[in-house]
Amino acid sequence: MRYQPLADFLAAKKGSQWEASFEEIERALGFPLPKSAYKYQAWWANQSGAGHSQTKGWRSVGWRTSKLDLERRRVRFERERGGGSEVAPLPGHDLMRQARELSGIEDNDLLIEEALRALIAREAGRRLIQLGGTMPDLKVPPRRRPPY
Repeated sequence: MRYQPLADFLAAKKGSQWEASFEEIERALGFPLPKSAYKYQAWWANQSGAGHSQTKGWRSVGWRTSKLDLERRRVRFERERGGGSEVAPLPGHDLMRQARELSGIEDNDLLIEEALRALIAREAGRRLIQLGGTMPDLKVPPRRRPPY
């Protein structure tokens, strides 16, 4: 496997996190990252099942990526619970996967932030309705009725 050196490096790593620059990752690999790693969040995604060989590398030893910063060229690796080649899914893992697919947001922190915004807006609207209020700033276009 092309990314086995990174997998071996992570497997030997002590602790539950490693925040690394792309340069540090390249040193662990022994070769440069592809250009797509510098451009696309998807390259760093934690796919399960068939996916990119780099993902299989870190996932096979119980690590996942988080807090990707393409501008600063940094990413955090976090050890998953279970920590072996058979990694137990984290609570809510399937919900997070579905939310990432629907929203297109790969970063877990950004995804959670967006979900909380939506929840707050929904609950505020629900409570306003319960109080008999309206939303005067809401502009609904008039419906067009078909001619009779």
